[in-house]
Amino acid sequence: MKVYKSPNLISPEQMLALPRECRGTDWYGTPLPTSLSWSVALDSESLWFVCALPGGERSLASHGEFFEGLWEGDVAELFIKSPSGEYQELNVAPSGAWWSVTFDAYRVRRTLPIRPNLRYISTTISAGEWSVVAAFSRASMEISVTDQSLLHVSGMWYREQPSFLSSCPPQDLAPDYHLPECFQPVVMTPPC
Repeated sequence: MKVYKSPNLISPEQMLALPRECRGTDWYGTPLPTSLSWSVALDSESLWFVCALPGGERSLASHGEFFEGLWEGDVAELFIKSPSGEYQELNVAPSGAWWSVTFDAYRVRRTLPIRPNLRYISTTISAGEWSVVAAFSRASMEISVTDQSLLHVSGMWYREQPSFLSSCPPQDLAPDYHLPECFQPVVMTPPC
């Protein structure tokens, strides 16, 4: 998975202009009306995450609120795994609410995780889709993004039945965004 690395500070506008990777189907291969698309970038101070996905109508908390359980509504998620197997999950809702937790191993929550510092968040909701631009202080992250990291982008889209969205869904396995098979190696790339 590409991670754009810049020696200069990145603005939200520059982040939105970066090329995105995308996936046009859900976990089960059903076509989506709007592709799950994302880009991840690092500058000297921030980890940036842009994600667009279908939905946006179901949000469980208000702007800027740190709220566990955002996955029970529409949500965009970024998972960062270290070479040792520890990983951090970041969630953002269409309302601009967010949440994070760190795991010491598969679904084993860290006893006292440190909340990262949210530097910037903006969401846009339009007919049938939404997007987020978020930046977190790199110094406050428990798991750093390096060229040895593994990443996974995922999301939930609620309608009659929930749709499970993943950048890399393993075939023939039930939806579980924490599965090791979902994570992809980082490829550091200079910004365009």
